[in-house]
This record gives sequence, structure tokens and C-alpha cells, in this order.
Amino acid sequence: MYNDKIEIESPYGHITISYGRHDKHRVRVLDIDGGMESATYIEEELQNELLFEYMYLFDLMFDENYLEDRQINDVLLIGGGAFHYPKYFLAHHQGNIDVVEINKVLYDISNKYFYLEETINKFDKNKNRFHCYFENGRDYINRNKKKYDAILSDVFIGENLVLELHSLEAIKRIKESLNPQGIYITNIIGSLSGKYSQNIKNVVKTLKQCFKYIYVFKAQEKNDHQKRQNLIVVAVDQEVHFNIISYHNINQKRYHQGMINHVDDLDLSNARVLFDENIK
Repeated sequence: MYNDKIEIESPYGHITISYGRHDKHRVRVLDIDGGMESATYIEEELQNELLFEYMYLFDLMFDENYLEDRQINDVLLIGGGAFHYPKYFLAHHQGNIDVVEINKVLYDISNKYFYLEETINKFDKNKNRFHCYFENGRDYINRNKKKYDAILSDVFIGENLVLELHSLEAIKRIKESLNPQGIYITNIIGSLSGKYSQNIKNVVKTLKQCFKYIYVFKAQEKNDHQKRQNLIVVAVDQEVHFNIISYHNINQKRYHQGMINHVDDLDLSNARVLFDENIK
């Protein structure tokens, strides 16, 4: 069973489900058009733990120095994939999470092969903590009237950024969808310098038009600035010294103290604000 590949066609790409190992544990992997989209541990006790280090940085919204007197009650995630982070959120945090995913096939696959249904049944018995909307992320934020404490974005076509969700017009709508002093966190694949750095520079310059403070964190601090990698960008309207973030490790909890903000490592001299008219 664990050696077989499953091939599924979807409106948004060819899906392959395969099997492998991570840290000596069995994993199930989801690829779309040959690029890794998501994965899950197969062992029951690990099914709601994260495999990808960058997703732990979504938990910056729970950093004690950011929260102070705040609470994270309502979260929006744009881009569900195989619902890797929503499972983790339901299992490890209180509050509610809405997910926007354009490809409904991924939701069905996640229930069947990636343990989403089991997680919902265990941690959302009343079916009121988790909701999924099957539509384009930009369409959702354009029509949304709900206020969120945190909005997360993890949307790609392969490894290419979906620019329409990072334009100034989109960021304004995201800001309007946040409660006062809310937090926006987005995952960008790129580099801090060199040939893969243009997207992160443009995104940061665009965010600066709407938010007072921008923070850029490497998912793996040891990576070279020119290496293509996951960069987590945080936008808020108050200065925060992000200090401690808890990593739920399969063996222990690790702590990353004194998060390094790399926004000053970005040369924004050739960056441009992203407008809808320039990216379509």
C-alpha cells in the first residue's frame, strides 16, 4: 500500500500522491504538476504535526510579545493545499480558522488521504471552528465582510507567486479584513539577495504602503541570503520584538529566541509597488 502512487487529475493540475520518509517516519506526499504541495506523517500520533519549518512561523501570531492583551480568535488562511497547517491549528490552538482553497479536489483528497476529516472530528466536534470556501482567494477577500485577528497567505502556482494576491489593491482589502492591530503573514519563495529576490522586494515595498512595520524571517536561519527559500513576511501596525516561537518537534519543543528581522537586508532601490494593472 505505501509503495503505490496515486494519480488524480484536477482542474488546477495533475496530482500525485506518493510515499516516503522524513526523520525516519513514514510520510504521504502531495505533488501538483511535479512540485511538492504538502505532506503528512502517516503515524496516527504525528498526523497533526508539521513537516515544513516555514509553517511554524505562522505561529508568530501567537508570540507572547505580539499578543500582550490580544487574543487570536479568528484566522483566515488563503491557500489550503492538503490542509497541513489547518490540521495543526485545530490540534494545537484555540480559535477558529477559515480556509480559502480554489481547488475542491484538494479538500476531498485531504479528507481521504491526509487525515483532515479525522482531525475535524476530533478537534471540531461541533463543526464550528473550521470552514472552507472553494473559490479564488482574491475573489474571497474582495467580497469578505468578516473581521479576522490574523490573515495568512500561502498561495502559489508551482513555486510561482500569485501576484494578484500581493498587489496594493489586494493588500488594502486584506488590511480592511483585519481587526484593528491585526496581523498579516505571508509565505514568499525567493531569496534576500541575488536573482531570486525581486518578488520579496516588491512584496515588502507594497506592504509598506499599508502597514507601519514589516518583518522578514528566514524559515531556516542558516540559509545563505542568495539561496531560494521560504521567507515569511509579517505586516503589523505596531512594533514587535518577536522573541520566542515554539516549534512543536516530534521529539521535543525547540525554541527560536530573538527572531532576526531581515527586512534591512533587502535592497529596495529597484523594488516596485505591485498594482493590479501591472501584473495581469
